[in-house]
Amino acid sequence: MREYVVTGRGPIHDVDFGGSGPSMVLVHGLGGSTTNWEAVGATLAQHGRTRALDLPGFGLSPPRGDYRVEAHRDALISYLETIGGDGHTLIGNSTGGMVSEMVAASRPDLLDRLVLVSPATPPRFPDPRFHWPTALRLLFQATPWLGEAYGRWFLRSNTPAELARKTMKMVTHKPGRVPISVVEASVEMAAIRKELGWTAAATTRTATSVAMHYARPGAHAAMISSIEAPTLVIQGLSDHIVSPTAVEWMCGLRPDWVLVQLEDTGHTPQMDAPLRFIEAVLGWLDATSPAAPVAGEGRVG
Repeated sequence: MREYVVTGRGPIHDVDFGGSGPSMVLVHGLGGSTTNWEAVGATLAQHGRTRALDLPGFGLSPPRGDYRVEAHRDALISYLETIGGDGHTLIGNSTGGMVSEMVAASRPDLLDRLVLVSPATPPRFPDPRFHWPTALRLLFQATPWLGEAYGRWFLRSNTPAELARKTMKMVTHKPGRVPISVVEASVEMAAIRKELGWTAAATTRTATSVAMHYARPGAHAAMISSIEAPTLVIQGLSDHIVSPTAVEWMCGLRPDWVLVQLEDTGHTPQMDAPLRFIEAVLGWLDATSPAAPVAGEGRVG
């Protein structure tokens, strides 16, 4: 069910997948929306109360004039406080993963557990797995003024179906595996976003903030080291946006975290490998329940 949650920092659009029990909150990445979770939300809701939200300026949430990752962190904190509950499992993809890390580090009282899905992580060099064509495109997108101008042109020059198709090509390893319901929801969202005046600004200015965060890898490492919540990290080994090398470095800072690497999968495994994504998440949630010990590092092919 689509609705708006009125928080202390303004309205946030979310989708309530239903369910009962422990709260799970799903946070999309750069340029994404609640539609990114269409393939897995209903299944997760069989194991807990599951909601997905649109960060300000993305999806159907109105902007607030500040697209820094810190502003998204504050919006997510306000959302969690508003929906209430004794503790949440945050599941964040890409930039949503970085924002979720920031919430976990600054407000540990709000979280029970943390799931990071291809989280935005500063690159590490040398890295033979670093995908330079994608990195250069993202760097261009993050360039102030120029990135916004390109974004506006890109929106005008493509139909909603083309926008959805090109996005799928970038964030998934095999777009043909994405469920048709996700494709249809993405096209519908692209049609709406195409007409909103803030779409290009939201994407470029958030990307700029992520790039600035990347420029301070020491601060990122300190933040990761401070997180108290039990954490699962899931990443596709065919991810061209966040290199597996960077994520492995991050997890090396936290040997207590569980890393699951998915073969033949891209940046959004919840979209192009939903069954394996669900298997990894639910298996870890069961293993980290109060009655079970934390599992060790693993790999799901």
